[in-house]
Amino acid sequence: MEILRKTLKVYVLALCAFAALSLILAAVIRFTGFPETWTFAGLVAALSLVSLLTGAMEGGIIGKRGMIVGAAAAAILVLIILLLVGGVFAGSFGMDSFSAFYIIPVVFGSLGGAFGVNLSK
Repeated sequence: MEILRKTLKVYVLALCAFAALSLILAAVIRFTGFPETWTFAGLVAALSLVSLLTGAMEGGIIGKRGMIVGAAAAAILVLIILLLVGGVFAGSFGMDSFSAFYIIPVVFGSLGGAFGVNLSK
């Protein structure tokens, strides 16, 4: 039960961090000369950073199989964010909402999981 409580706390922190990074990116796009065409790349970079931290925290909580745990945590985080955004902004949500670029945050989550397991030892 303790692992579940810590895991839920990690996901709440990750969603808050992603929301904060998204708002910062929106402010940068709105008030600077940052090109709007790079918005998706900025969101993938923010999601990759949050996935790295999520994987590290989950790897520290679980304590073994860091790359698998980190990749799974990042995949779940990407899925949660896509479901939330798809439910709010899209009229219909389907498989066309997924992109191959979402593999990048999963890879970062895997690296974070390996780092988190090694920190917990």
